[in-house]
Amino acid sequence: MKFNLPFLFFFSMLFLMFFCKETEAIIPPLKPLISEEFRQMIYDADVIATGIVTRVNQSKNLGARLETVIIHVMLAPERILKGDKLMKNIAIEETYQQYPTVGIHGSAGNVMAARIAGPSPQVGRYIDGERVLVFLKSVNGLDQYCPLGSGNHDAYFGVFQISSAGVKSDRYLFNEVMSGYSKSETDFLDFIISILGE
Repeated sequence: MKFNLPFLFFFSMLFLMFFCKETEAIIPPLKPLISEEFRQMIYDADVIATGIVTRVNQSKNLGARLETVIIHVMLAPERILKGDKLMKNIAIEETYQQYPTVGIHGSAGNVMAARIAGPSPQVGRYIDGERVLVFLKSVNGLDQYCPLGSGNHDAYFGVFQISSAGVKSDRYLFNEVMSGYSKSETDFLDFIISILGE
């Protein structure tokens, strides 16, 4: 039986894409954040602040096997709960490595993206003009910061979105106690302040 090489390659790549999606799908999500773990985030952070995203830039450097993704964010602080309260801008940089996306040409000439399976590193979702609450660590003692948990797939991530509905994470849920605080920005920030004052 003869096999058409392009046909065989195409179906092999489809199988690989299916396998990658299945592998990524079985990574267990983080358990809901509980107040004890939230306290630890508060203690671990060098800066805790609310602010408005004013600039987002992203670049990629291709390496031999991995590409390095660098995200630069400028945050205009509204309220600094922990850290230097005189900061006028907060520079956030996230750097992580990933396997590059591979384009596969289908039979109709369409390009499909495939990525090698594995847990994805966590990075912030930053949109110009969006209000966020951030828990940051200093990068090499400089005036540049990265969020707690940045680049890991199994850590509680320190970037929260603020809206009229309260405070939320797009990475994990809050447990029942934390959910009660998160329904109101004021209640959530007061809870942080109460822990900082202990």
